[in-house]
Amino acid sequence: MKILRNIILVCFVFFLFSSLVKNLFDYRNKLQFYQQYKGEYDKEKKANITLKTEVLKKTSNTELEKTIRNKLNLLRPDEVAVMLPSPTPIPIISIPIPLPVWKQWWKLFLK
Repeated sequence: MKILRNIILVCFVFFLFSSLVKNLFDYRNKLQFYQQYKGEYDKEKKANITLKTEVLKKTSNTELEKTIRNKLNLLRPDEVAVMLPSPTPIPIISIPIPLPVWKQWWKLFLK
């Protein structure tokens, strides 16, 4: 009788332990899925906010006027355009590096 009770007790403990292990693995997988999903959600939320601000910026009258003036090179009636010439590259004059003194003496006596 004692042996049967011990066997049933061991089976019961084994069942509880296996259930606990299974639940811990499921919890870990679900937690990892949640963190990944939350990270993607936050990234998309930030992208959505930037897109909304960009839409508001593009539809504002001042931004629209600025874009039109820059692309078409138009001026307001009271403005004056200043045209600056593009800078020309300055030629760099290379100065020859003198030979070391010992080479100068070498050339002088041996050549």
